[in-house]
Amino acid sequence: MEKSRFFSPFSALPLVWKRVITLGLMYAGQGIPAGLAFNAYATILRESGVSLHTIGWSGLTFLPWALKFLWAGLTDNAGKRRGYGALILQTQLLAILTCLVLAFFPPDYSFALSLGGIILLNTVFATQDILTNAAAVSHLQGRNAGLANGIQVVAFLLGMLAGGGGSLLVYAQAGWGGMLCAMAAALFLLCLILLPLRKYVEPDASLIARPSRLKDFFRQKGFGWALTSSLAFKFAGGALLALLQPFLIDQHIAVETIGTLQISNLLCGALGGAILGTIAVKKAGSCKAVTLLAIPSALLLGALWILQATHTLSAPALYLALGTENFFDGGFYVALWSLLMNWSSADRPGLDYSFLQCGESVANVLAASAIMPLAASAGYSLAFLMVWLCGLVLLVPLILAARRLAPLSCDRT
Repeated sequence: MEKSRFFSPFSALPLVWKRVITLGLMYAGQGIPAGLAFNAYATILRESGVSLHTIGWSGLTFLPWALKFLWAGLTDNAGKRRGYGALILQTQLLAILTCLVLAFFPPDYSFALSLGGIILLNTVFATQDILTNAAAVSHLQGRNAGLANGIQVVAFLLGMLAGGGGSLLVYAQAGWGGMLCAMAAALFLLCLILLPLRKYVEPDASLIARPSRLKDFFRQKGFGWALTSSLAFKFAGGALLALLQPFLIDQHIAVETIGTLQISNLLCGALGGAILGTIAVKKAGSCKAVTLLAIPSALLLGALWILQATHTLSAPALYLALGTENFFDGGFYVALWSLLMNWSSADRPGLDYSFLQCGESVANVLAASAIMPLAASAGYSLAFLMVWLCGLVLLVPLILAARRLAPLSCDRT
């Protein structure tokens, strides 16, 4: 019997769904600071009059997600000793404290302090992500990988919706301090909900007795192809996302409208992951799903360049074009990470999968840092075109990697 009547409905659910719900809540919490860093911070800076060259430094806010492989092994081993659920709650409390302190340091007071605070906040959640990944890999490999990654992308994108578009809406009404206090309140509520649920994500101790070591991960067959996939699949999309926010501000679109557009994009991505990606993995397997969804995802990266080149840029066109692009991108995301989850070793549940996620984050940091100077010197039109061409070229290594990894993964249907 559950300790609290509020959580009693969970007792009737199958164990796999209890785990899925718990992991979904954890991934949603991690999406909140990521949304602030990648979907809102650049808009806030541009609205405050910060130059494009300076905004390029905002790409550093995602650096913890790119570097978490440095402490992934230590965190995974700490979870094995002290419990993954307990450490997840401790990082949640640290994040709440960080938000409350950061509320006193808006960008117009000190750009460096606001940037450092957001980097710290994302470092806390990047560490929590290692622990959450360990639970997902331990319990949801094989035939449940599509469901696991579908829930992950939906939950994380909904968290990004709250931290990105939602933060912009709160910022427009309550300013920087009000936005950070609202974020702290949301994280505290999530912490309370997770208290009785954390027991469902603890891996079987007998399966994780060996310490997690990077050298074992590097020796696993197919490592090079797995790393190539994680580096290549989001590079062009990350550049487009980083470029979109200042572009919309420079088109004199209101911050509130940008916020609702961010919400629309993230909802479309979540739906694409939950529907298109999950079904494709279930029916065709993760390898074939990657190949099927990578092509339309890359083709749709050119939508914004086409709108600008044909002078058809308008609010309805933006909602339709970017919504469609995010829908297919969400499906592709689920397929790709289902393949990499099934390739990861269950002996190192927090290390392998988290290390590969760093490839995506490295690509996001490099893309954001490179695209801003290009847009500043050559204009938005050329920058959008280069993003599109880059996405098409990267299709080749992505499809090759999927075919090489297929026989090495537990891709049961």
